[in-house]
Amino acid sequence: MEHESIVWPKSADDIIRYSALVYQKGLVSAAGGNVSARLGGDMLITGSNVPLRAVTYEGLVLCDAEGHVKRAAQGLKPSKETRFHLDVYRLRPEINYIIHAHPTYSVLWTLQKKPLPLYTESAKLKLGEVPIVPDRAPGSTELADVVAETVANASADTRAFLMEGHGILVMGKTMEECFDQAELLEDTAKIAFLQQLACLR
Repeated sequence: MEHESIVWPKSADDIIRYSALVYQKGLVSAAGGNVSARLGGDMLITGSNVPLRAVTYEGLVLCDAEGHVKRAAQGLKPSKETRFHLDVYRLRPEINYIIHAHPTYSVLWTLQKKPLPLYTESAKLKLGEVPIVPDRAPGSTELADVVAETVANASADTRAFLMEGHGILVMGKTMEECFDQAELLEDTAKIAFLQQLACLR
């Protein structure tokens, strides 16, 4: 696929830029995580096993609303989490971007299986409730189902979710909003975890 012959939408540039930021900020490692953007009735998503630190146009896959590939570099498959991205877009028509990452403190907090306390005013204002998606195998139909169920049962303004033993799922109208949610959620989990440790001393 030669990107010079394709007029790429702004959302493709957003995915490339913020995927790198997700990696640089330590919200993901190796080839984990995935980032997507709504594109009309379609979705643009990072390809399977494409490290977020190195996403290019050739690392993106265009899918239709059913997850069928419409455009991709030869041999490249969409992220294995494509289905739950599509389900979120279906459930939240106002959302245009999704980030799924694996930040350390967020994962640590989910292992305790209890609600995330919001100690800072920023977290209270910008996160509100933070539902937890139950643990299921990555890339499985079961995971996509529980993601959809958790998002459907959350309040309409909830944009940040913890994924038990897995990471985070955040969404936004803009990619900047989406990324801000990811950073704030991880900082909130870090504060909660360190506060808990301090109380044990």
